[in-house]
Amino acid sequence: MAPGASRTATDGGVQVCMGLDGCPFTSIAARFAAAGGLLVLSWLAHWIERHPGVHRFSLRVWRLFPPRIAGFLKGRFARNWLVGAVAVMVDAEMSPPELLLVEHSYRARGAWGLPGGSLESIPGDPRAPRADASPDDVIEATLRREVLEELGIDIQAITLLRVDAVPYVAEEPGPYRLDFYFRCEPEGGFGQLRTRLQSGSFRPRSAEILSVRLVPLTEAARYDLFSPDARFIAHDLPRLVPGLEASAVNPSRVR
Repeated sequence: MAPGASRTATDGGVQVCMGLDGCPFTSIAARFAAAGGLLVLSWLAHWIERHPGVHRFSLRVWRLFPPRIAGFLKGRFARNWLVGAVAVMVDAEMSPPELLLVEHSYRARGAWGLPGGSLESIPGDPRAPRADASPDDVIEATLRREVLEELGIDIQAITLLRVDAVPYVAEEPGPYRLDFYFRCEPEGGFGQLRTRLQSGSFRPRSAEILSVRLVPLTEAARYDLFSPDARFIAHDLPRLVPGLEASAVNPSRVR
């Protein structure tokens, strides 16, 4: 997510951050505002996100929270379910195949993982009946938005690989997660992206992303991977994408 942007949903007229991997301060402050009418907290959280230096400092502070406390706060003040769109950018033409991984600034454990973000809910009161519906491509649109906001990359060739319901996340015990994993590729191709990464000209757009790498699939287990992504990379990706079996991560190395 870009420094000047935030993933939000409207809950009773108050902006609520629904970030799957997004800024936790916005989510908590906005839920406080929704519960008690303390709109100044919601305003403060969004002000922080509009100022990259303050945003980076806030994320470093959040990173110091023990996982169970961070998860408890998210579970207490966010929705019970977080719905996410995850980008699986794997270059199967390389030998071994390479996978795009990002390092998040706000997690001390499981900092590395796949890029993506959370779904924005339809504005309004979820407890009241209504007749409207979300667009057919709401999940794909979320994926495009999040990858562009965080990395500045437009994506194409989007194909759904797996839907994963995750009841427990060791790094952030809290809300249940429903993750939609999509295979996709950067516009302009992996060659162009690889050149930018190797030359040092590539820069993430969001303070939430510290670094971006194309990692050989055989070496992915060496990274401190976010546990849901680690399981997907080790167990699901090799069977869902033809030709990756020989390069699969050894499941015994995945925590």
